[in-house]
Amino acid sequence: MKLLVTAFGPFGGRSQNASSLALAGLKQRQPWINTRILPVDSVIAPLRINQALRELKPDAVILLGEAGNSDTIRLETIAWNELDFRIPDIAGRQPRGHPVHDSAPWSLRSTLPFDEVHPELLNQGHAVSLSEDAGRYLCNQVLFHCLWRISKLGLSTRAGFIHLPLETEYPTKQAAEALASVVAFLPAAGRTLTS
Repeated sequence: MKLLVTAFGPFGGRSQNASSLALAGLKQRQPWINTRILPVDSVIAPLRINQALRELKPDAVILLGEAGNSDTIRLETIAWNELDFRIPDIAGRQPRGHPVHDSAPWSLRSTLPFDEVHPELLNQGHAVSLSEDAGRYLCNQVLFHCLWRISKLGLSTRAGFIHLPLETEYPTKQAAEALASVVAFLPAAGRTLTS
């Protein structure tokens, strides 16, 4: 299985992003995965997704981001076709009430087997929840864009987004362990990934 895992770089005046820290920990455990760090830039991040899909043609994509208002790992099940940024991205852009893609539907569902992953992580003692609201910032944008791009290209790639709490709420070591469990689960769900 060819897997791409992305995370975001720092924003909001902080020097680190919880998703990048967790991705580094995951890469130590799973050195074979393909990784990308996306800037918190509403124009460049989707372009980097396009480039990675074109170059790698992955079987699965796990997109990571941080959720400062959460104390659980959130498996995002739905992406919404809306940009409504409460703060600007790192380039100063702050779209309000605009679609991610004009010709796309109002929402798209994650195609990773999160309904099966969720109880596995709970059984391992992780604080985890299923979520239908990835916000309307870049996390939601890259999930929607990735799912829409995969659809438009006719790829069989499965994709989903995982929100991680800040490191102060959920230590990086535990977050990386949870992500490693998600990665390990994917080949076992091969029927889901290739259907």
